[in-house]
Amino acid sequence: MPKHQNNLKFIKMTRVFFVAFFLLTQAAFSQVNVDGVIAVVGNNIVLKSDLEQQILQYQAQGLEVDSSMRTQVFEDLLFQKLMLHKAELDSVEVTEQEVGAEVESRINTFTSQLGGIDQLEEYFDKKIYEIKDEMKEPIRESLIIKRVRYGITSNVDVTPAAVKIYHAKFDKEALPEINESIEVAQILKLPPANESAIRETNSKLNKLKQRVLKGESFATLAILYSEDPGSSRNGGLYTGIRRGMFVKEFEAVMFSLEDDEISEVFETEYGFHIAQMVERRADEVDIRHILMSPKISPIDLNDAKDLLVAVRDSILDGNLTFTNASTYHSDDDMTKFNGGKLINMNSGSSTFELHELENAIKITVDELSVDEISSPAYVKMEDGKEAYRIFKLLSRTPKHQANFKDDYKLIRDMALEQKREQAITHWVENALLKTYVYIADSYQSSSFQYGW
Repeated sequence: MPKHQNNLKFIKMTRVFFVAFFLLTQAAFSQVNVDGVIAVVGNNIVLKSDLEQQILQYQAQGLEVDSSMRTQVFEDLLFQKLMLHKAELDSVEVTEQEVGAEVESRINTFTSQLGGIDQLEEYFDKKIYEIKDEMKEPIRESLIIKRVRYGITSNVDVTPAAVKIYHAKFDKEALPEINESIEVAQILKLPPANESAIRETNSKLNKLKQRVLKGESFATLAILYSEDPGSSRNGGLYTGIRRGMFVKEFEAVMFSLEDDEISEVFETEYGFHIAQMVERRADEVDIRHILMSPKISPIDLNDAKDLLVAVRDSILDGNLTFTNASTYHSDDDMTKFNGGKLINMNSGSSTFELHELENAIKITVDELSVDEISSPAYVKMEDGKEAYRIFKLLSRTPKHQANFKDDYKLIRDMALEQKREQAITHWVENALLKTYVYIADSYQSSSFQYGW
């Protein structure tokens, strides 16, 4: 593949990231004062400032932007506008709920990077609702573009015979080298809290509620006592919440409150809460909450360990399969019904390179042979809960160069991606025959991939 096509592919693959990156570069870009229409695609215009902003985003990552890459960035903007034109013709839309959910996801990322909502507002010198409003339109466009692209490529598929032909024509030395990978399954046991601990947690939350009713700040108490790592440092605050974004038990309480009202203690899968309505705006609310989980006693924790010892012994004796043990005994809802098999969230597959696993898992499974089961190991979860778990090493594939037998899925994905790119190319070429396109004179000499 020519170098310019590789670069263009990189730009297309990172388009979603740059929508997320938009706010983080906006402050720096505010110093750039250039504008003027440099292209029109259908009813959509490309401003010079659009191009300069994209260039600035690449440079902010340390990439050198030469004239060739500048042309590719410009062409990617044209490509986006063509997609938006297609969306207008076909009445492709996204809902406010979809946009809102994506905005919240990006805001959570930004607040995590900057240290909290207060820091985010200070960084941009804007209120959180202003930041969210500025994000909505670029995110709406990115979701529409994603939907149009999916419509073009969703029916594209490759047969096993086509994959075999693709592999036969591919330069074998150019196939990627595959690092050692493993498949691993787990059974996780979370000890249940005893009744005494539950009563104590309820009592603590009720006392905090009374303190607020007597005039203390809910936000301050949330900072001091809440066990929710996502909101405690922000005074327990979540903003711009719509239905479908939180678990149903939380939402049932949240949307029943009036302004400033504080809920009774209620339970979700995460623990016990009290919540306070901050502000309601039509179907959107800002809310604070305090989360507490009942404390697990050493006896409860040891009982969980003993159960896993018994489960492991039963598997080794042949009285129980690991798959059935996972279904009946694991408390990990993500894996208990697939035999306990861990899923790599980066690839969507069940294979991991060792560096992709958390250290505790990596250390344990690296010492196992295939089909061997570990002894129970203690773990403290990200949400602070304590548990024990056992692992089974399902497979181990040594480091090797990709080949048709061992890496069919990888080669199939490569063949499918090539076919999708061909479908996109064919679609662009046809769409340009029916779409008004204007390119400013100073950009007419650019070496575009397509015939704009």
